Amino acid sequence: MTKFKPALGLSNNHLQSMLSSSGPRTFLEKRRATQLLRLAKQHIITTPQGVTLEGFLTLHNSATPSAKGLAIILHGWEGCADSLYVLSSGQKLLDVGYDVFRLNFRDHGDTHHLNPELFNSARLEEVAEAVKYLCVEFGGKHNLLCGYSLGGNFCLRVANIAKTANINLHQAIAICPVLHPPTTMAELSSGFPLYEQYFVAKWKRSLIKKLRHHPQLGYGRALKKLKTLDDMNLFFVDGFTDFASRDDYFEAYSVIDNGLSQLAIPTTIITSEDDPMIPAKHLNSLHQSRWLSIELQAKGGHCAFIKNWKFESWASDRIAELAS
Repeated sequence: MTKFKPALGLSNNHLQSMLSSSGPRTFLEKRRATQLLRLAKQHIITTPQGVTLEGFLTLHNSATPSAKGLAIILHGWEGCADSLYVLSSGQKLLDVGYDVFRLNFRDHGDTHHLNPELFNSARLEEVAEAVKYLCVEFGGKHNLLCGYSLGGNFCLRVANIAKTANINLHQAIAICPVLHPPTTMAELSSGFPLYEQYFVAKWKRSLIKKLRHHPQLGYGRALKKLKTLDDMNLFFVDGFTDFASRDDYFEAYSVIDNGLSQLAIPTTIITSEDDPMIPAKHLNSLHQSRWLSIELQAKGGHCAFIKNWKFESWASDRIAELAS
C-alpha cells in the first residue's frame, strides 16, 4: 500500500481537514483544474422518478468520448461539484485519460430550484439512477465512481447495488466515507467546535436558499431557533422525511454490518486514522468481501491528504493510480 507522508508542518489533522475545502488552497486548486473547468459542459439529468439533478461533463478529448471510460465524482455534504477536492481528483482523472462527470446532489451547488422536496442522505435511488444514466450515455470500457465523505458513503451504496440494479460500473473509490452516521454526527457535535459551527452555518444557508425557491416548505421561523446539528436533525427528520425517528434515518444510510454485503465490483476505501469525523474503528464492522480493499493511512485528516505546501492532494494521486 502506498503510504501518505505529509510535508513538515502539515501533520495536524484539523489543519489537513480545513485545507481540504477552503483557505489558501482555493486559488491554486482552481488554477490546476483549469482544463477540467474550462471544457466542462452542464448537463441536467431527469431520473425515471422525475428527480432533476445537475452535473458537469469534461471530455478528455473534446471531440470524442474517451476510450478509457467515465469517472463520476460525488462531493460531500454541503459541498458541490466545484469543491476543491472534487476539482483536484477530477483533473487528475482527466490527465490519465478519463472523461469526468462532477455530479451535484439535490440542493447542492446552485440546484435548490430543481426539486420541491428537501435533500436527505437516504435519497440513494436518485443518485443511483443518475449514475446509471451517465454510464449508459457517456460511459466507456472502464467506468469509475468516486466519492468523498458523504459522497463516499453514496459511492459505496451505489457500488453495493451496481450489479443488481444493472449499473455499468467497473470500480468504486471512496475517500473518508461516512460509515456509521450516528457516530459521525456525534463527533461533529462534541468534537472540535469549528466543525459543528461550519456545518450548521452551511446547512442553514442552503435551507434558506431552498426556501426562497420553495416557500411552501414553511420552516423559516423554526430554522432561526435551531442552533445545533442535533436540533436541526431532529426537526428536519421529523418534519420532512418519512422516517419514524432520527435513529431510523441514520440507519438508512449506514454502511456497517451488512451494508456492503452485495458488493460485486472492485471497491476501495481510503481513509485516515486521524480523521476527526469518521472513526477508523468502524472499518472493522464492514462486511468482509473479496471486492473490498481498505487503505488506512496514519495521517490525512478528513478528505484532505495534503502532501505539500503547494496544497496538492495525495488522495487525488492515489485515485488516479488506482484507476489507471
